[in-house]
Amino acid sequence: MARSTDEQFLHDWVIRKVYEKYSRQYSKVHINPGEEKNYEYSGAYPDIIFENYGQIVQVVEVETKETINNERAEKWKELSELGAKLHLLVPKEMQNAARDICWKSGLVAKINIGSFDVNLNI
Repeated sequence: MARSTDEQFLHDWVIRKVYEKYSRQYSKVHINPGEEKNYEYSGAYPDIIFENYGQIVQVVEVETKETINNERAEKWKELSELGAKLHLLVPKEMQNAARDICWKSGLVAKINIGSFDVNLNI
């Protein structure tokens, strides 16, 4: 299922913010925003790939409200089996829903779930 334009913008924005934040802590941070396939890892294109001195240490998949569902859990399962730790980054209010899906799919021991929150102070 494709994301709406607003959700895709949020998805790609979060990917770029994570890149900005962590690019100094890892030797390389690779990103695949939107449908871009800039960096491949074991045949897959996770949203963010953290590398330290030639070794992939973790991959991150950014999810939005529209993509936290049982069908998406299949992709999470595939990514969790690539060899590096998988980290899901979900909207704060969807953290419990993502955790429930992981429990039901048997993925809770293979995936870390983090969250993001966007606050606009105008």
